Amino acid sequence: MNLLVLLFLGVVQGITEFLPVSSSAHLVILQHFFKFKGDRLFFDVMLHFATLLSVIVYFRRDIINYIRSKRLLLLIVVASIPTAFIGLGLKDFVEGLAYHPKLVALFLLVTAAIVWLCDLLKERGYNLSEMGTKEAIVAGVFQGLAVIPGISRSGSTVFSLLFMGLDRADAASFSFIMAIPAVAGATFIEIVKAPFCFKSYYIFPMVAAFLSGIFAIHVFVRFLKEKKFRFFSLYLLLVAFFVLIFG
Repeated sequence: MNLLVLLFLGVVQGITEFLPVSSSAHLVILQHFFKFKGDRLFFDVMLHFATLLSVIVYFRRDIINYIRSKRLLLLIVVASIPTAFIGLGLKDFVEGLAYHPKLVALFLLVTAAIVWLCDLLKERGYNLSEMGTKEAIVAGVFQGLAVIPGISRSGSTVFSLLFMGLDRADAASFSFIMAIPAVAGATFIEIVKAPFCFKSYYIFPMVAAFLSGIFAIHVFVRFLKEKKFRFFSLYLLLVAFFVLIFG
């Protein structure tokens, strides 16, 4: 595989992982277009690991506050439980979708609707101090379903938190921090299962994913606060229809 193509995939992963447009869908579509050779799942997990580092760096102060607050840390654990069960349950289905871009495009339409609704939800102003286990469980369920390529993790989890009344800034923070255990767990499982699939040149697209991920988080938080998610929704519609029409 051409190094420039791998770098391009790394940048795409970093940007789409945090913007509500489904990074997994973009990787499936682009890998299909570029006729990617090798272990797709392992390569995807390596890029997800790189973007995980982006979250840790960007939200480092929030993470420290979560660690200091046993209640917030407990909510992350509670949210991770349904995510793990749903993610493992859908594993075979998700791996099969890697070879069906048109089906993935249909899930992009679902994400487009979810993202559009994020702008329409009215502010109720709840903050993290008022968040309970019910909200954490619901967010965890949405995060688990987001393993399906085409369903945006950030978009769906933020939607669930906004729907339950959480403040936009706190919804973004909780959404990204709750992803840390899920992505770390998936990375560990894949590395243990297939360590021999790692190639030294994967480092370059991983660095590209990390740097572009930092930029994408900043854009996500700003657009969420300013209620401009409709632009992402329109983009998703264009991508989905393009894939459905032209394959």
